[in-house]
Amino acid sequence: MNSPFLQSALCQSLSSSSYYSPLLYPSHQKVPRKKRASVISYFWNGGRPFDERCPFRRRVVLLVGVSVLPFLQLREVAAEEPAEVVNVESHAGGFANIFLSSRNRSKDVKPRSANVSDNSVFEENIGTGIQESQGIKLKRSEIDTSDSRAMEIIESQVPSAAEHDVQAQTPKGDAKEGTGGSSSVSFLNGIGIIGSGVLGALFAGSQREKKALESTIDSMTAQTKDQEKATALMKKNFEDRLLNEQEEHKGQLRKLKDEEASLSSQLTSAKEAVAALGQELQDEKRLAAELLSQKSQLEHSFTQAREDKKLLEDVLNEKVDRITALQDKLSLLLLEINEKTKNIQNLKSLLAERESECKNLSTTMEEARAELAAANSSIEQLKEGIIMAREESNSKGSIIDDLHENIKLLTEEKNDSSRKFYDLMKDYNDLVSYSEKTTVLNSELLSKKDEQLQQLEENLKHLLSEGTYQQTLISELTRERDNLNVLLEKEKNDMYKLTTELQSARKLLDTSKAEVSHMSKELTEARTSYEEVTSKISKMQEEYDQARQLLNNNLDEAKATSKILSDKLESAMVVLKSTEEELVSASNELKAVIEERESLKNELVDSYRKVETTTNQLQEERKLVTNLNKEHEASRRQILKDSEARKSLEADLDEATRSLDEMNRSALLLSRELENTNSRSASLETEKEILYKSLVEQKNIAKDALENIEDAQNLITRLGSEREKLEKRSKRLEEDLAAAKGEILRLRRKISVGQESLTEYHPNSNEVPAGTPFSVKRNSGRRKKRSMGSDDS
Repeated sequence: MNSPFLQSALCQSLSSSSYYSPLLYPSHQKVPRKKRASVISYFWNGGRPFDERCPFRRRVVLLVGVSVLPFLQLREVAAEEPAEVVNVESHAGGFANIFLSSRNRSKDVKPRSANVSDNSVFEENIGTGIQESQGIKLKRSEIDTSDSRAMEIIESQVPSAAEHDVQAQTPKGDAKEGTGGSSSVSFLNGIGIIGSGVLGALFAGSQREKKALESTIDSMTAQTKDQEKATALMKKNFEDRLLNEQEEHKGQLRKLKDEEASLSSQLTSAKEAVAALGQELQDEKRLAAELLSQKSQLEHSFTQAREDKKLLEDVLNEKVDRITALQDKLSLLLLEINEKTKNIQNLKSLLAERESECKNLSTTMEEARAELAAANSSIEQLKEGIIMAREESNSKGSIIDDLHENIKLLTEEKNDSSRKFYDLMKDYNDLVSYSEKTTVLNSELLSKKDEQLQQLEENLKHLLSEGTYQQTLISELTRERDNLNVLLEKEKNDMYKLTTELQSARKLLDTSKAEVSHMSKELTEARTSYEEVTSKISKMQEEYDQARQLLNNNLDEAKATSKILSDKLESAMVVLKSTEEELVSASNELKAVIEERESLKNELVDSYRKVETTTNQLQEERKLVTNLNKEHEASRRQILKDSEARKSLEADLDEATRSLDEMNRSALLLSRELENTNSRSASLETEKEILYKSLVEQKNIAKDALENIEDAQNLITRLGSEREKLEKRSKRLEEDLAAAKGEILRLRRKISVGQESLTEYHPNSNEVPAGTPFSVKRNSGRRKKRSMGSDDS
């Protein structure tokens, strides 16, 4: 058996709870003896597990039980011979510890702890003298020594057990002879002798195993010796290192003493430098206090600047919101103005169409009246001729001659009047031809003529009724025209008011020369356009005069078309009804337009007020911006001064920090010898750190101040740009307002000119008699002068 096998067996015995050995750890003195015996039995089994040795254990139990039987009688005689029994039991117990199982050992064997405890105490005393680093190796050597001692105990107990068996048999025989010498005792003695022989054979096997164990123990001891040699070498190396370290420490101490001598000389110079630094620190404290006061002033100024900035931002936001609202309103106003201009143009076109229709109707009415007058005269003449024809019908020849003469006269009048009575001429020619041919047909012709006359009378009555209805319509139209003239006069008054407002606005906007030039250009363009319109109106009037002359020339020709005109008059009546409805709708639209204009005027007044308030606010902002610029320049100057002072202080502080670092090094090396100087240097260091922190904070504050100043500069530039944008927007809005007002004025002028032309072209139809020709009053010159006077105003 080799040593690794024994080591594995020892490890298994250490790890198991049932075979825990106190011999491995001698410090445990109170461990029971049965566990020690289990270790011995483990070695007896050759390091093999107990399961493999199970049949061997059974044999041992049987044999030991047989061998123990003779000793049972001794327990009965224990009262008489206690000393012998104790000795025999002690030997038997020692022998049984080798062979008995764990149960029998726990019942019969008493613990032996005296010698083991002494050995363990001795081993503990030895173990405590060795260093802790070699504890594991010593424990292994203790295990080896305990194993060797256990084997010695086994060797000593085995022959002593045999001797005690022989000695125990003789007193047994004597005792049993004394008691009666029973046959069972002799039988048992024989069995015991046989068992001792068997045990002898077994003991030879155990000695073989013992030799194997001794060889393994020798190898373990050799390993322990090698380990002891290694530990001795380690000790020597450790001692050498300790000596070298002590020598190095002595050299360092010498160097430190030399450095202390040099530093003591430096301390004297350092004290002087400390005094100088104390004075410099006092000066720096004063400068720091001044800087703190300046910092507080700067912070106060910055807080004021931030508050002013916030106020300006709020004011700007409000103004921007107002301007956006004004722009939205202006855009809405422009859209409404465009829509209204479109509506006005549409209304103008409708008015022009209706004026043309009214003109055509008036011309047609005049023509109809003239034709009616001519027709009445011709009808009267025809009636006279028919009466004469009826009176002279008795005398055929005379009547025919008179009819011929009347027909000639009527044909001459018809050719002179117009070609519209062509049908009548045909009828008269037919009558003449019929009268020439037959006199019988004269009565029929007269009856037909009477029917035709009745129809003509009915048509005349219908035309007269229609003429009266048209006259009423014309009177209503004239009333509406008068109402429109009144509204236009109101609008003119409003225009005068607007002109006064424009004059006040011009007084406020005298500074904008570009706008004045632009307005002058627009006025020149408006005047040119007005002159063009006046020239067009004059041309239209000339064309109207020419057309009137042509109409007067064509009146004679239009008499022949009375029947056709009667049909046209019916269609014209339908058209007049539609025109009346359109005029009613147009009047309603005009009312709505007037209301919208009034609302636009109110909005324009509000916009003017808002523009005035914005101009005042802009002036106040300019004043604030100038004040901020002045404060900004002053703060810049102060910051430049502070930056120069800070640079000098930073240089001084850098020098102070360098010198203080040197002092700190020297103070750390001589801290034990120079406690007073350390206290002073500590106080100086704390002051320095405080000053350094304060300076760092001042630097950070200065950086923040510079950043705030840069933010303020950026804000001021943004405010300036936004102010310029606002001024540009206000100028654009004012230009748009001026343009809108100009367009409104132009539209109103055009409307006034159109209405004046209507009043010129349409006089009161109620004053025109039936037979008088149509005449137009020319009051255009006066109205032109009035309109020119209003433009100049």
